[in-house]
Amino acid sequence: MNTWTMATLGAAAILSVAGAAAAGPPAELKPAHVGGPGLYVTDLEAQKTWYSDKLGLSVRDTIQRGGTAYEYVMGYNDGPAGAVLALAKSTTRPPGPNAFSRVILAVPNAKGLADWLKGQGVENREVIANVAYFIRDPEGNTVELYTAPLKP
Repeated sequence: MNTWTMATLGAAAILSVAGAAAAGPPAELKPAHVGGPGLYVTDLEAQKTWYSDKLGLSVRDTIQRGGTAYEYVMGYNDGPAGAVLALAKSTTRPPGPNAFSRVILAVPNAKGLADWLKGQGVENREVIANVAYFIRDPEGNTVELYTAPLKP
């Protein structure tokens, strides 16, 4: 191969990689972050109270249907970046499996929060020592309390 052919192939490879990196919607349309999962619940008010009292989430937005609350978007911070969980009222779950297995909350001290919750009557279902503690909300949805392991 001559130098021109090698340079042309190299430029084509660079343009191909650059084009791949630019895939997706225009920058002004790209999502800013993942807002969080949504759970269908049968007792919306009781679930809102549990997530507020036990895990400290507060209501960021209330979505109504027919003048009554149908869904709560809950989180820890103001604004959409703080929305981590949506609770939607449903007397029956939609057909098919849930698309996720649990709600994961990043916390500074998973063991400390799990111990505090135990004092509140919330049992640990599973433990990955010093990293993750798994609990269930009153309707059986799994919540993982996760603390990133310390790096050596």
